[in-house]
Amino acid sequence: MDFPPEVFQLKIIGFSKDIGSSIFLLPSFMHRLENLLVAIELKNQLSLSFPEASEVTSRRVLEALTTEKCQECFSLERLEVLGDAFLKFVVGRSVFILHGTLDEGQLSNKRSNIVNNLNLCKLACKRNLQVYIRDQKFDTSEFFALGRPSPTICTKEKEESIHSQYLNSNSTVNKTNAIEVRCSKGHHWLRKKTVADVVEALVGAFLVDSGFKAAIAFLRWIGIQVDFRASQVTDIFRASEKYSTLAAEINSKALESSLGYQFLHRGLLLQAFIHPSYNKLGGGCYQRLEFLGDAVLDYLITSYLYSVYPELNPGQLTDLRSEYVNNEAFASVAIERCLHKFLICDSSSLTQDIKVYVNSRSKNGLKCPKALGDVVESCVGAILLDTGFDLNRVWSIMLSFLDRIISFSTLQLNPLRELLELFQSSSDHGDNLYTVTKKDDLYVVEAKVKVKDNVYATASATNKSMKEAKKTAAEQIIAELKAQGIISKSRSLEKVLQSSSKKEAKLIGYDEIPIHVTPSTDSVKADNLTIEEPVIFKFVSEDRSNNELKTNSICKGPNKKLPLTNGQASNTDDLDTDSQTSGGSQSEKAATARSRLYEVCAANSWKPPSFECCKDEGPGHLKLFTYKVLVEIEEASDMVLECFSGEHPKKKAAAEHAAEGALWFLKKQGYL
Repeated sequence: MDFPPEVFQLKIIGFSKDIGSSIFLLPSFMHRLENLLVAIELKNQLSLSFPEASEVTSRRVLEALTTEKCQECFSLERLEVLGDAFLKFVVGRSVFILHGTLDEGQLSNKRSNIVNNLNLCKLACKRNLQVYIRDQKFDTSEFFALGRPSPTICTKEKEESIHSQYLNSNSTVNKTNAIEVRCSKGHHWLRKKTVADVVEALVGAFLVDSGFKAAIAFLRWIGIQVDFRASQVTDIFRASEKYSTLAAEINSKALESSLGYQFLHRGLLLQAFIHPSYNKLGGGCYQRLEFLGDAVLDYLITSYLYSVYPELNPGQLTDLRSEYVNNEAFASVAIERCLHKFLICDSSSLTQDIKVYVNSRSKNGLKCPKALGDVVESCVGAILLDTGFDLNRVWSIMLSFLDRIISFSTLQLNPLRELLELFQSSSDHGDNLYTVTKKDDLYVVEAKVKVKDNVYATASATNKSMKEAKKTAAEQIIAELKAQGIISKSRSLEKVLQSSSKKEAKLIGYDEIPIHVTPSTDSVKADNLTIEEPVIFKFVSEDRSNNELKTNSICKGPNKKLPLTNGQASNTDDLDTDSQTSGGSQSEKAATARSRLYEVCAANSWKPPSFECCKDEGPGHLKLFTYKVLVEIEEASDMVLECFSGEHPKKKAAAEHAAEGALWFLKKQGYL
């Protein structure tokens, strides 16, 4: 057991003048011992409720119960930051899996209803956690020696006389004072946020000392269910298969190379790049995956900062996290990895905004398109799902994937906050004044700061975004103030990081067993061809006298892999007329299932396959095409193989799909 340092200063032998000063330490010693016993009591109670709680130390529990108001050398703040990120992740993961039909906004609302301070406070009070919270600075005047009765007995009547004025008052002042009310028996008010923070800090304590399983067991005990079944994840994999029809839209192999990960479920990869403006599949885009990716990124980066910089105080930890979990930071990753080139959208204005932002050497003053950051988050969400929630794999990928933004050598704090820090640490507090006017579509911000008598710093900036205009003006003022010799007395966060010793980065607490994931049949490997969905085959007899085709049977080909000698399908946009009736170009032959089918027919001395668009449906901007291919098998002179594709937004993709089905059938019949 860890005893408070005061106990080692007590003099046990001898009775000198120093014994008096040692006795003065007794109240503090008894107070700290009481706090430790409270933590031990809570730990024992939790251990009886779920066995995982036995692994957490009493000292860690005490840290999670102690607020900054106690003015101890430790507090719950760092654990609360970690626990908050974990709670956001596991609850977000749960609602994502359990509610497959909800969009991003609805998922966010459901998660917010669970993790908000009011709900956490209610759940904690049901478990009586509030009685364990240490939220008062130790007051030696309220300590009484053993055997000495308290001069004031806190009866029920006295308690009501102290607190009733606050319970029944609507006064803001009274409510504020009520938080500090304390009677001789130790009764006091707690903020709801304080109780909620303790819940999050206890989650963090279980993460640090035990792991995910213990933290989830604690959440289950307090009343938050985050469990799910593996079959529900499998359902998500199946639902993503509909996006495989977009395989011809992007070069999946090049995209996987850019991400550094090969997907087992290609539909997830494609879904991660579908912008909401693209509505050719009857709905569905990257926003749900973005919701999941945002939650896991928040925890991964929080875990990174918590482990690498143990000396950072909670405020610095939060500020630093906000610098790297934001749209601009993720957009820089998207640009570096060229992810924006794979975005599937139907918005010309968005495409132009991205092009301007990417090609601009200086991003200052330009509004970052939200889609750039969103696509990074959706990619992370897709990878997390595809690995069966294997956070170890996602962690290793993200360390390199996000190396650009977690490299603190390029740290730049928000100039608005830096300007505020300059004034807070200055002996001459100035007035920070922004005047905002709007001309056409531009915001004009004029800033004038009174530093001291007759000393002013002024700046102005113009931008489409008022926030960006203020930031630019603040940067100019900071430069002017530094030129005048006005420097913050407190060290900036950048200097704190430079002087702090870095520890090894760790993924804190992960001890879950990933879900076993089997590759989907729609995943196209580098040397294999996969039929994306069932293809309809018609094996028909030909009545040459009437030139009519009569159907003998209809069957559906299951999803099967068929080796190709020439690699994957190409990504050209459309199917030209010549390629439907002839062998096509040499480059096309070397890359598509259609060219392979032509080769098979030529090798068997059959007529070339005949491709035909048999159906196109939908409005002009949302066309879906269905192709069929006819193959005359010479060995069965009265039989013709007719294969139909599924619906595709591109003619070439539909023809390719029909050719894949024909190849699968021919192989099954022994012709390949």
